[in-house]
Amino acid sequence: MPPETTTLLATYNRWMNDRFYTAAATLDAATLTANKGAFFGSILGTLNHIAVADTIWLHRFAQHPLASTALQDLATFPRPTALDATIAADLPTLQDYPRRLDAIIEPWAAELTP
Repeated sequence: MPPETTTLLATYNRWMNDRFYTAAATLDAATLTANKGAFFGSILGTLNHIAVADTIWLHRFAQHPLASTALQDLATFPRPTALDATIAADLPTLQDYPRRLDAIIEPWAAELTP
């Protein structure tokens, strides 16, 4: 994949995270935590899963011998041990997490080379 495609996808990821959380913020806590029958249960469970999966992958990339310096800030993030781990039990607490991840992902993507 060309580096510019990776940068585009990182920008898209940030944009979609912003849209997800803006939409989720219009819902009440009961709706966010209600089991909807989805694989990760609730809307909040699914948002936690997305944050967990991004974190797991970034930690894997950070272990590569040629890992980018842009991934150094990832050391402040937890290392989830399961895809259904909970980063935060409520939306206001979870909301900042993907923004902080995106602040790592975009510079990392910009440093990638073929």
